[in-house]
Amino acid sequence: MINERLELEKGIETLGLSASSTQIDALLLFLENLELTNKSFNLTRIARSDYVSLHLLDSLVTLTVLDKAANLRLLDIGTGAGFPGVPLAALLPASSITLLDATAKKVRFASETAHACGITNVSGIHGRAEMLARTPQHRERYDLVTSRALAPFPLLIELMLPLVKIGGQAIALKGSSFEAEISGTEDLIRELGGDVPQVHAVKLPGTEIVRHLIVIPKKRATHKKFPRVE
Repeated sequence: MINERLELEKGIETLGLSASSTQIDALLLFLENLELTNKSFNLTRIARSDYVSLHLLDSLVTLTVLDKAANLRLLDIGTGAGFPGVPLAALLPASSITLLDATAKKVRFASETAHACGITNVSGIHGRAEMLARTPQHRERYDLVTSRALAPFPLLIELMLPLVKIGGQAIALKGSSFEAEISGTEDLIRELGGDVPQVHAVKLPGTEIVRHLIVIPKKRATHKKFPRVE
């Protein structure tokens, strides 16, 4: 636990971010609950020794391209065990974060455990982005939509951008193969109401892994035919 705390504190500092001791405590407690629950229900395949770097810091890299003081309505699609949504909620206490996943047990774990750890600005929805995007209470209602490793980029943006409000943005967290994924998607992005993507490369502290944040501003309303995925 002490080593994880030092790793997390150093990683947050390396990313140019800041967190209170209360926020650090909440995130480490979330990891403890994740490890405990993972013994009976498969929430993650990542080894405990990599939880801080590959779960927490890999989520918090998103903050390097955001206004940390912003009051955002954020949707994290395909959240799984709560990443990046829960760590973002911990460090964005003025924002409202919704966790979306198609597996009920996962979204229930993420939202309920976050609350138990003192991260109370989260809520969970069991469902799929393609269905949520067809409801007026969610379509084009979010300042920010995030997703980590949910789907190939062309499919991902078709799921994300219909949920982003005009003036908001989508952020897809991708690995080293991002260039091949985004190649040829310019027309689709424009058709979905998005602007030219901005790619930010961030090295995960304590690793050799480079995370690529693909930031897509939303400039126009998305045509009602999207998403085409059913």
